[in-house]
Amino acid sequence: MEPFLKKLAVFLGYVICICTITNSTRSFLEEIGLSNNELVGSIPKEISSLTKLTFLSLFDNKLTGGIPTILGNITSLELFSVTRNPLGGSIPNILSQWKNLREFYAGGCNLYGTIPDEFGHLTRLTVLNLEANKFYGVIPTNISGCSDLEEIDLSYNELVGSIPKEISTLTKLTVLLLNNNKFTGGIPPYLGNMTSLEVFSLRGNLLGGTIPDTLGVMKGLKEIYFGSCSLNGTIPNFLYNLSLLANISLVDNQLTGGLYSAIGATLPNLVWFQLWGNQLSGPLPASISNCTSLEILELAKNKFSGSLTVDFSKLTEMEFITIGDNLFGSKEADEMKFIDSLKNCTRLKRLAFGKCRFQGVLPRSIGNLSSQLQLLWFSDNQLHGNLPSSIGNLVGLNILALRGNQFTGNIPSTIGNLQNLEGLYLNENQFSGQIPDSMGNLSLLITLDLFSNMLEGVIPSTLGNCHHLLALYLNDNKLNGKIPIQLLQLSSLSITLDLSQNNLFGSLPIEVGNLNMLTTLNLSDNNFSGNIPSSLGGCSSLLRLSLKGNLFQV
Repeated sequence: MEPFLKKLAVFLGYVICICTITNSTRSFLEEIGLSNNELVGSIPKEISSLTKLTFLSLFDNKLTGGIPTILGNITSLELFSVTRNPLGGSIPNILSQWKNLREFYAGGCNLYGTIPDEFGHLTRLTVLNLEANKFYGVIPTNISGCSDLEEIDLSYNELVGSIPKEISTLTKLTVLLLNNNKFTGGIPPYLGNMTSLEVFSLRGNLLGGTIPDTLGVMKGLKEIYFGSCSLNGTIPNFLYNLSLLANISLVDNQLTGGLYSAIGATLPNLVWFQLWGNQLSGPLPASISNCTSLEILELAKNKFSGSLTVDFSKLTEMEFITIGDNLFGSKEADEMKFIDSLKNCTRLKRLAFGKCRFQGVLPRSIGNLSSQLQLLWFSDNQLHGNLPSSIGNLVGLNILALRGNQFTGNIPSTIGNLQNLEGLYLNENQFSGQIPDSMGNLSLLITLDLFSNMLEGVIPSTLGNCHHLLALYLNDNKLNGKIPIQLLQLSSLSITLDLSQNNLFGSLPIEVGNLNMLTTLNLSDNNFSGNIPSSLGGCSSLLRLSLKGNLFQV
């Protein structure tokens, strides 16, 4: 027999091909790889006759019918992977026959039931992956029998109870993912025995309690995810001494206290730092500037305060900065100077500083931010002065949100350069002058929100070029003139057209009937006159209509 038949990786379009392999070939076949195809049907029972098979990979197909019991006959199997197949059913009673099994992957297979105790007898097992199924019950305590286990992924199931002490005996474990289950009983201190652990996730379990200091012996820890665990207390000091940590995510808990002032010196490898949704307070340490590998900084919805003294110019890898909904704001004249240091963050995609109590002027250097910036969010602060024309340099923006500030002066015409913009929120400011014609260049715009300003002049007809517009809010301004016909020809308008509380006049054009997808039309408190056109009946999707406070005739 040719040697290649001893190691045959099969990459074909139909799983039925297994049935056609000759008897002579079956006795030598050791490896089958049919992953990443569109195979359908059940796993054929003929595979069970491949008695020398050590490697069976069928992941990422469309196989159904469960895991066949007859596969237990393949006692030589070392790797079994059926991940991302809608198999259904439970794990059959075959594991005790797979004494040589080293890796078991069955994630995303619609499996249900309890996790079989038989896994505890697989003494050679190094990887157990059952993520994204419907397993319930507890983790079997005899999991300690798998002393060679290096990776466990039981995430996204419905497992309950406390994390068993027996799991702490798995001293070779480097990856433990138990997130998004229903575990309770706190983070057990004995988990500190797993000193080889590198990736540890308990996110999305109602564990409660504090983070135990015993985890401080996990010197090899690189990633820790304890978000949405109902944790309280402070961030323990040991966490800042785990120098290999790259990702820290403690979001959506009830953690209190401040951050360690020298964090930049003790965590030099930090890449993800996510603490949003807690009750952390005090200043943001300037030493974060030394975390030069940082890509994601998410500290929103806390109680951080004081001046923002981080020197972002050193953080050249930064992609996301979200620190909104805090108590920053020093009332110093130059408190927005940190914007200047962001120009070196050439990979920046999201910058969200809403509800931070900033009171300064937005500097011209805002236009020096990354051309990759997709979201700029400074809503609900107390920023004042003019909106710099340099804002038009940020051509990558999808969302520009500056609502709820005290901006004055004209909306710069350069805003028409932002041709990737989908959402523009400038409402609840003190902008004056005319709506720039250049807004008609924003052809991808979905929502335009300019309400509650002091805008004057006519509604530009160029807005008729915004063919993706779903919602337009121009209410509570000082606009005059007639409704441009082009605006009423925007068949895309389906959410809201609100022109109320202005000084608009003239008759309501018959083209209003073109808005057959619109659900809310508010023209109240203007000076419209004449008859209400019968074409309004063409607005067949309207749920809310207000024409009050005008001069319409019956």
